[in-house]
Amino acid sequence: MTFFCMQKLVTFNHVFWNSISSFTYYHEVVKTRFSFSFKYFFMFSLILGTLLTIVVSLTFVPDVNQFLKRFALRAPALYPNDLVITVKDGKLATNVTEPLHFPVPLELFSDTPGVISDQNQEYLLTIDTNAQINDYSNSHSLIFVTREQVVVPDSDGVGFRVYPISSFDDGTIDKNAVTKLLDTISPWYPFIVPAMIFILWFTLTILLSIIRLISLSVLTLILRVPAYFMHISLTYRKLFQIGLHALTLPTIIQILMTSFELYPPIPFFNSIVFLLYSLVILSELKRKPATSPIQKL
Repeated sequence: MTFFCMQKLVTFNHVFWNSISSFTYYHEVVKTRFSFSFKYFFMFSLILGTLLTIVVSLTFVPDVNQFLKRFALRAPALYPNDLVITVKDGKLATNVTEPLHFPVPLELFSDTPGVISDQNQEYLLTIDTNAQINDYSNSHSLIFVTREQVVVPDSDGVGFRVYPISSFDDGTIDKNAVTKLLDTISPWYPFIVPAMIFILWFTLTILLSIIRLISLSVLTLILRVPAYFMHISLTYRKLFQIGLHALTLPTIIQILMTSFELYPPIPFFNSIVFLLYSLVILSELKRKPATSPIQKL
């Protein structure tokens, strides 16, 4: 089994390097079965997606783990012991002096949060049942709650949206209710990081592969035009098969440029690189084909 896997990896490595460095290799690609190229694309997507998942995970997993530890220890203390919030008949009331401010909980993000002056303080939530909606802009708060409305920022970051308290069920929130909620969700903490990693892997491996295949189906239609004028008698299926290999180089270039935060001011840059690379391949296919046998995946 180990030998079989090693043989597959050696073959994949051979196909990978030839797909990005040898135009003559494509003479052999057009001779082989479509399934060969699709297997290569699948393995390339799987390996690339897994490697990217590992690299990206290393950048956020330690921070997320630290946040979860801090949240488990410090979140219960964020809610005042004597605070009772009541919602009844579409109106909200509290049993404390207002306005009631909940600062952004910096202690959840750092063990040594800095001290912020009152003038520069930003709040996660402010409750003021005597305020009006227009007071939101001066509240320095992300969420602003009045007697009858909940005000939150709009998606554009400029305006705001208003939700009536009447849209919420009647009920009471106190320290006991908050503690019970935290106790209910705490058993799920160990699954958060694995779930995030799986979602990341699924996105980078499966979803991006589907997007590449959809893009390739369109780009292959475009390639039929130069192939026709170059008198290269390849079917759409064969051009698509060539594209399964030719996608390798533009994908690697895109990843490297993103890693170094290089974003060319050219729309569809990756597609343009693919088309140019494919045109060179088509030019090569007009020449005398090579005779070296292709390896099987």
